Amino acid sequence: MTYPFISAENVQILETASILRALETINGNEARIALVVNASGKLLGSVTDGDIRRNLLKGLTLESPVSQAMHINPYVMSASSTRSQLIEGMHNAQIKQMPLLKADGTLVGIAVYDMISGFMRTPRPNPVVIMAGGKGKRMWPITRDIPKPMVEVGGKPMLEHIIQQFVKQGFSDFHIALNYLGHMIEDYFGDGEMWDCKITYIREEESLGTAGALSLITKPFADPFILINGDILSSVDFCDLLDYHGENHAMATVCARMHRMEVPFGVIQLKDGNLEAIVEKPVYEDLISAGIYAMNPQVLRTIPKGCVTDMPTVLQSLVQDKKKVAVFPLRDDWMDVGRLDDLIKAKRQFAAGG
Repeated sequence: MTYPFISAENVQILETASILRALETINGNEARIALVVNASGKLLGSVTDGDIRRNLLKGLTLESPVSQAMHINPYVMSASSTRSQLIEGMHNAQIKQMPLLKADGTLVGIAVYDMISGFMRTPRPNPVVIMAGGKGKRMWPITRDIPKPMVEVGGKPMLEHIIQQFVKQGFSDFHIALNYLGHMIEDYFGDGEMWDCKITYIREEESLGTAGALSLITKPFADPFILINGDILSSVDFCDLLDYHGENHAMATVCARMHRMEVPFGVIQLKDGNLEAIVEKPVYEDLISAGIYAMNPQVLRTIPKGCVTDMPTVLQSLVQDKKKVAVFPLRDDWMDVGRLDDLIKAKRQFAAGG
């Protein structure tokens, strides 16, 4: 875990402990809570000062076992959760503390909203490049008069969701690649001041593919940067991505997601032209590129200036030059809103509070 949390030893008490011992634990930690565990360290419940007050009024005493005053079945999350997942989980549950558990239910500690959210806003110098120049032909007729990143989902343009996700995590230096109807994006976002960030625009005179616009960046970056497509909605922890990229000493890191495809028929397998077997509705799983990358500034120098260049070509070139390209598996929510049915799905998910 790369975020601050309070370890179990500072917040846990045994189920046999007294309410008085619980009060001492509550007053002795920043979370202002005690987590009740059994002898094996597995979480049974939680107790706050308010819980104790209410139960004292009901007749319990300071010597009563804390198990009689605890709140059972508290909200919990996995200790492997990312910062952004914890923030979202606490928002959804409307709580300020989240117990963190191992897979077997053993208490690891507790995350506190104020500590986590403050850490998330630590300024990050890393630039963010957003590819927003595509014509979005797969989403016509909606994109006939509006660039795809400006299509609204959940009451605001997709591009605004992307920028706000980064700003929430401490990023402020944005570079947006424009082509098709790019003036609409510039008119809406301006210099980024309203979003507490700085936006610089990369203007393609003609479409340069999924990576060619990077060759138009004139001022070299000093730090690794993140590249993301302008139609990606995700809860990815970009700080975790950059940490992973650095720890792996990679030239580039590709975010990947498992894609599952079920063939809705019986698939025939042949041998020497004859039937060998029929596999009923097989399922195939593959890692796919999620349209999000972390890259070192040196990558920019490998892209031919002003030429049509796609990202797979750039990555393959790095591999051929013996440069390390790491893969960052995503466990977070992720959606590529590239087609009309994707847009419908995204709108339904946001309408449901997703």
